This record gives sequence, C-alpha cells and structure tokens, in this order.
Amino acid sequence: MAKSCLWTTMMLCLASSLTSAQHGSAPNGYYPPNYGGDIFAGVVTATDDSTQSIMLEYSRGKKSETFVGHLDQSCSIPTKDGNPMKVSDIPSGTDLTAYYNHKTKKVDNQKQSENIIIAVTFDSFNGKPIPEASRKLYYCTVGQTKYQGH
Repeated sequence: MAKSCLWTTMMLCLASSLTSAQHGSAPNGYYPPNYGGDIFAGVVTATDDSTQSIMLEYSRGKKSETFVGHLDQSCSIPTKDGNPMKVSDIPSGTDLTAYYNHKTKKVDNQKQSENIIIAVTFDSFNGKPIPEASRKLYYCTVGQTKYQGH
C-alpha cells in the first residue's frame, strides 16, 4: 500500500512538472540587468517582420498555450548573408525558448501587456534537435549583461 501511494505521488509530481514545462525560469547565466528570468518554450507557429513578433505554441495532451512576444532588438544570430536576422528567417515548426520580460503599459487609459523577447535559444532547427550542450543563447537586446542567478 505504501509503495502504491509513493508511486502515485511521484507520477502526479512528474505529470504536473511536464504540463507546466512551457513556462519556466532561466538558468543561471549572463543576462541584461533588468531581466526578470522568465522563459517560454514552444514551437514557432507564426512570425511577423513588421512587428518583429514570434508566436510560440506549447501543446501536451489536451493542454495548449500560446505565447506572443516581440524582439527588443535584432538578434545576434549569424546569417549567411551577414545581414541582421529577421524573425521570418526562423522556420515554422522550430522548437525555440524565448527569454522575455513581461510589461504592462497604459495606452488611452487601457492597460496593454506585451512580452519583450531579450534572447532566444534554438532547441531544434529544420526538424533536427539540438543537443542541450550545443545550444547557444542569442541576445535580442542591446546593452551589457551581468551574471544573474535565478
């Protein structure tokens, strides 16, 4: 009986951690001083060059969540032609982790919220998974960084 309760508890903890895996906190590292530590991992479903926005979707079973954020600045991602990367250069279906700050501002006496992406990490590219040890953090913001533990 005790083994059964322990097993059930462990499975519930594992299931709850998997269902909330799309939101998280950034690992310790070098980030801009104003970064709050929020990340969202999902699959790129849409991009818009005019607003520099990226839409990510996370799905697991019946649970689905959408994240929309816009780049603070062009990302430091190398391109073949040497020009700054556009969000449309990221193929749909790419697994991506967005490091972002959530902001709320008032526009015409209405509160509007936005997610400002300050960095990205590619978890896969063109359908090929990128091993965790090989993933790079590409900054999409200007300014200096400093070590932050989250």
